[in-house]
Amino acid sequence: VRKHLREFVESGKGVVVLHHALANYNAWKWWWHDVVGARYILEGGTEPASGYKHDVDLYVTRVGRNPVTADVAPMQILDETYKDMWISPELTVILETDEESSDGPLAWISPYEKSRGIAIQLGHDRHAHRYPGFRKLVKRAILWSAGKLE
Repeated sequence: VRKHLREFVESGKGVVVLHHALANYNAWKWWWHDVVGARYILEGGTEPASGYKHDVDLYVTRVGRNPVTADVAPMQILDETYKDMWISPELTVILETDEESSDGPLAWISPYEKSRGIAIQLGHDRHAHRYPGFRKLVKRAILWSAGKLE
């Protein structure tokens, strides 16, 4: 799987990383460091683990101008927050919150220049999945990563 994923990303195709996938491939530094630009740190490693909090009422705001978030933010959403993740100083944050149980960034553009990558920390469960603003965000992220939204 890693070989095919790397070939896909290296070929310039876009990738959208959603919520739980921020904890995937923790041992594959190229993936979390270069492509995703962040990592939810799992328990049992050499670093302190990241944390989460369920059912948080988040106020989400747009950061800068980006076609993905043009019609999406601001929004109020019930979701899960992540705290104490590793976050690259090179990524471009496009959505954030000031909720104290969150690191702040909720969606960002990958620092990886060979591919159109975007990560969305929002989206834990049905509350988020049914929320129209979240659905629009994911749709726009997919279109942007595919080069169909400028």
